[in-house]
Amino acid sequence: MRRLSLILGLAALTGCNSMRALFTAHANVAAEAQGQQLTSKRLADLMTTAKGMKMTPEAANYVANLWVDYTLFAQAVARGDKLTDSATVAEAMWPEISELKGTHWHDSLMARRTKIPDAAADSVYAKDSLRVLQHILIRVPPNSEPAVKAAARKRAEAALAKARGGADFAALARQLSEDPGSKENGGLYPPAPRGKYVTAFDSAGWSLPPGGISGVVETPFGYHIIRRPPSAEARAHLLDYLTQQAGLTLDSLYMDSLAASHHLKVDGGAPRAMRAALSDPQGSAKSTRTIVSFEGGGLTVGRFMRWVGALPPQYGPQLQQSNDTMLTQFARIIGQNVLLLNQADSAGIRLSPIEWQSMESQFAQQLDSVRGSMNIAGPDFTDASIAPAQRARVAGLKVDEFFDGMVSGRIRPHQLPSQLRQVLRDRMTSKVYPAGLRRALEQATEEVARRDSLKAKIPPLTPAPGPAPVPGATGGAPAPPAPASKGKAPR
Repeated sequence: MRRLSLILGLAALTGCNSMRALFTAHANVAAEAQGQQLTSKRLADLMTTAKGMKMTPEAANYVANLWVDYTLFAQAVARGDKLTDSATVAEAMWPEISELKGTHWHDSLMARRTKIPDAAADSVYAKDSLRVLQHILIRVPPNSEPAVKAAARKRAEAALAKARGGADFAALARQLSEDPGSKENGGLYPPAPRGKYVTAFDSAGWSLPPGGISGVVETPFGYHIIRRPPSAEARAHLLDYLTQQAGLTLDSLYMDSLAASHHLKVDGGAPRAMRAALSDPQGSAKSTRTIVSFEGGGLTVGRFMRWVGALPPQYGPQLQQSNDTMLTQFARIIGQNVLLLNQADSAGIRLSPIEWQSMESQFAQQLDSVRGSMNIAGPDFTDASIAPAQRARVAGLKVDEFFDGMVSGRIRPHQLPSQLRQVLRDRMTSKVYPAGLRRALEQATEEVARRDSLKAKIPPLTPAPGPAPVPGATGGAPAPPAPASKGKAPR
């Protein structure tokens, strides 16, 4: 009742017309970006032109935000922003940079661990809970003719004779095997428990004594010759496996200890705040609401959205539909990652000059590809003698041409680096208007309905009376005889 009285009071103060304008503000503008406008009508036209696009609020919001991203990029190019300076690269490539730093820190932690002794690998081999197997595969395509299968089996039997005759099995696998996953590794598979492979392969492999070689084993993939390497040959592979498993355990223990020592805590209202942010990425990008706290810092909603932006696009909707338990766990994982990167920074972990150069080169190539696909790499965008306002207008026209080509299928766009989109939005002005999106969706839906109605009114085609007009067609005049060819007739 209190809210209703406030609205009625506001209506009395402003008048009905003003009240209506308040709720329909920007209904004709779906988005703005650095002085450029995407009208609701233009957005509706794009949506109805794009093949297979559903007329939903999500689709309208997606296209509008895509327009904002490319418009901001074009306007940044038009006004001469370099975009490849070290600060921009560091901001835009932070997911890749963070991953490299985390990997270096992990490697330094692993280097400090106690080396796993050879005896541990020998013990695993003796317990026989894991087996290292190697094989030669002669592939047989599905539904092959009997002659093809017979030829493949003959080749497998020839390989088996060489293996049992004392030939180096690894060399034979590199020469003869048709399994690309193991061929270059001498036919070796990583250590695995019983039941890892298809039944026939698994049964044969687990029946072999150390150093044993199977007969020809048929599976849906073809014909195999399987060998169980003896302990001395399998040792290195088992040590690699045990080292990897120890690394995974160390990672888990280290991350848990980081969380405990820094008193990491996920706020009880975090899931609700995360869902709200996911439904309004633009409005939540700078939110300082803390959802994960720990000694020395915390994770805000804005930083959470930055991490989400580094994920593939499909993860956003999936997270929004996740339950509270999953979102709490996700927030905890991000908090632990933040702590890990803080530890790496404290330890002086940095990218090498070669890694940084590679990062800069990769980023510059991505931007060049986007400029090329948008046709904004010409002198209109680099000539300083052209007035900034004129360059901005040309950039707007290029964006229009780009979107026309994109929705019609004539242009295959290159994606902007995910984090560059946020960098541009932080540095420039942009806004998406819900009222404009709704109006665009209404117009697009009306246009689709109008087209469907026109199609329904067009009567089906009926055959015209009389013979067909095409010579040689049914009911038409007989086709004229083909001219006689000179020389010998083709066979």
